[in-house]
Amino acid sequence: MNMPLLAVGALAMSGFIVQTDASLPSAVYSSNAQPVKKDGGRASQQIAKGSTLDLAELAIHTSTLGPGQMNHPLQAYNDAEELVVVKEGSLTATVKDSTRTLGPGGLALIVAGDKQSFKNTTKAPVTYYVLKFRAKDPVDIQRGQAGGGSFVKDWSKFKMVKTEKGETRPVFDQPSSMFKRFDVHATVLNPGIASHPPHTHRTEEIILMTKGSGEILIDKTSHKAAAGDVVLLRSNVPHAFTNTGSTACGYFAIQWHSNAE
Repeated sequence: MNMPLLAVGALAMSGFIVQTDASLPSAVYSSNAQPVKKDGGRASQQIAKGSTLDLAELAIHTSTLGPGQMNHPLQAYNDAEELVVVKEGSLTATVKDSTRTLGPGGLALIVAGDKQSFKNTTKAPVTYYVLKFRAKDPVDIQRGQAGGGSFVKDWSKFKMVKTEKGETRPVFDQPSSMFKRFDVHATVLNPGIASHPPHTHRTEEIILMTKGSGEILIDKTSHKAAAGDVVLLRSNVPHAFTNTGSTACGYFAIQWHSNAE
């Protein structure tokens, strides 16, 4: 569904956006109000689709596979990258020549030119996020392969570092086929803790909430964000996140660095 630009602006002022096919503003995005598209034993919900300063296209959705279902046979995109994060259940992921089973928090990076396929080999549904990136800079498949290439990694394999605020897990920090640097880490914040003071940076960022809840300051306004929400932070927009709940909250912080920086 294409939204008029006037409607997009109104939703941006509220800080809560369902989706838009225009240029995406900094905001909290959710699939909760989106219709579920079903195809046999598969279902999907779009969270956001549009462009940003550095991205010709950013498309985010959730996919749910029923028992025995797969997304599609092995296939590759030559002009885009995908970041896949398991939300619930157990997902068997095949990327290039590697097949592994991922639980909640497990992640797969698929650089341009590499094939992927996902299957549910369990008796319960599995739901995962798909973040698809197509940069405005030219694709560089050779750089993506030289920088480390595609990989599949379960949550238990991420090194956990205790901090005074909670926990941090470096996920990856490497060149990719879309970006000169692609950086992802996972954070767990204790109750009442702020991630950092309000700040800005040239790099655009996505916060993918995985558990708990809190408040995200975007420019001068605070907005609620909870597990399942996706926060887009455009370049140089002041922001800060605080765990306002009574339990720990967690999220992935995803940043991409363009050749223009």
